[in-house]
Amino acid sequence: MVAKGIKGSKLFQVNVLFSAAGGLYYPAIPLFLRSINISIDETSLLLSGLSLSSFISTIIWGRVADSPQRRGRIITVTTLSGAALYMALALPLPLVAFVVILLVSNLVLSGLMPTVMAEASGWVNAIDEFGYFWIGGSLGYAITTAFTGYVLGRFGIRLIFLLSSLLILGVYALARGLATNDSHVVTVNVGDVVQNHVRISGVFWLFTVAVVIFLFTDVAKNLYIPVFYAFDLGMGYALATLTLSIETFLEIPVIYAFTRVLKSTNAWVIFNLSLVLAGLYFIINALIPPNPLLAFTAMATYSLVWGTYSVSSSALVSRLTGLGRRGTAYGVYNAAFPIANVIGPLYIGYAISSSGYRHGLMYLSAPPLIMGLALLGAFKFTGNESVKTGT
Repeated sequence: MVAKGIKGSKLFQVNVLFSAAGGLYYPAIPLFLRSINISIDETSLLLSGLSLSSFISTIIWGRVADSPQRRGRIITVTTLSGAALYMALALPLPLVAFVVILLVSNLVLSGLMPTVMAEASGWVNAIDEFGYFWIGGSLGYAITTAFTGYVLGRFGIRLIFLLSSLLILGVYALARGLATNDSHVVTVNVGDVVQNHVRISGVFWLFTVAVVIFLFTDVAKNLYIPVFYAFDLGMGYALATLTLSIETFLEIPVIYAFTRVLKSTNAWVIFNLSLVLAGLYFIINALIPPNPLLAFTAMATYSLVWGTYSVSSSALVSRLTGLGRRGTAYGVYNAAFPIANVIGPLYIGYAISSSGYRHGLMYLSAPPLIMGLALLGAFKFTGNESVKTGT
């Protein structure tokens, strides 16, 4: 049953390829910058600047995607332009030109995910489809991060972006008809009827703050923990990025399990559990000795962190917003990641550069732990408030 659902899911297929591209270039960027002697503070500043473009772009694209009629065109523009820009990044470029083109690519490609998620949020089987979406993301990311360090070390950053460009072209081929598929029955939350399809709940903005705090953990996991493993624990590029791959494969059964749990359990509780687990993840990494097996084990615990977060947070977005504002809501939701990437490298980089990796990670554990415990019982949103309607 699971295999049949995944096989027929366009969301799964799209996110496999999109996340595979991210798994190639995203963890490669800080490693590449380190290899050309860019300092951690300069790297953090650069990553924050690049993410600022994604934040602005995601909000704008999400607002445009409030209109279902525009979603197909957004998918075409973002994927084809993004593939062309990644192809340009595969050319021999000076660092300034590399950064500028990467900045523009963020502005373009950031529109894809809020558009796709806004479209899928109205489907009658949205919970299952979002589960398949996140499983596809984990699978794609796991496959390519297994080879990112090897490809970077052996062939350099140019091949990384060439392969990423080809993957984004595959995303276009799969996603171009997604927003014009009329075979799905939409689902409307009871809250949407009350909100006349135009309102975003005030609780949504508190939820967004919690999402940003959570995503500091994801920034650290993808950008800083592998550097810690590669240099401080002496594991090298290949093993350090391989830990990302193994962990991401483990996310797949966890995501599926919590997709099932979400149908009968309070989504807010699962979301806040993810915050608590994020804090514990920092603590575990701060305490591990320089042992590759223990590093793999520590990274593997992140599968529980991401598995609980992904299914609960994507469901809460639609439950806190009216149907007519889903593009904006999913734009804000997706913008939380670039916000975390703007603030996170500065915040995480300062904590690590001033205190060292181990003490810095201990300090970083406090915000998600405190937020998760404080909000755990504050609001009650269950997974059974949806009713079916016709398109």
